[in-house]
Amino acid sequence: MGDGSKTMTSLELVSLGRDATALCTTLRSEPVSATNWSHQVLDIMTAQDLARRALSLFLRFAEQPARARPEGRQALVHLGRVAESVQVVSGELTAALARKADNERVAALRNAKPVFVGPSPAQRVAVAAGLLAKVPAECAEGAKWVSAAERLQAARDRTASTSTPRRR
Repeated sequence: MGDGSKTMTSLELVSLGRDATALCTTLRSEPVSATNWSHQVLDIMTAQDLARRALSLFLRFAEQPARARPEGRQALVHLGRVAESVQVVSGELTAALARKADNERVAALRNAKPVFVGPSPAQRVAVAAGLLAKVPAECAEGAKWVSAAERLQAARDRTASTSTPRRR
């Protein structure tokens, strides 16, 4: 891979962190009860896109020689944590959507008394927002390790390509 694609991993990781911040801001700005179905579904789809991007970055970096370096292994840890966090966010938002639908179903029944088991939709969204708030720092840390691993690997590759083979 050329140097451009190597820096792209770090840049894309930072971009993912910014997008996580934007989703976190959106989640914290509207109460779940006031959010319509389409907004909730779009938030879920955004979280799923973040997860897809995080996994794609993980896979792309895992296939690079730099991943075998200690710095590369540390980068993979951070990439994995980012992917895990946004996957959990997606799950929490989906569970909030399902719970909100069930609450509305129960509320529509005339004589039924609601039975609430587990976290409310608002609690689930709060958990998701809390996780998202940590993603940018994890992305920045991952980008730092990715850059270090790629830089050291590139230096090693340059040294290996410029050295002459020894005769026996």
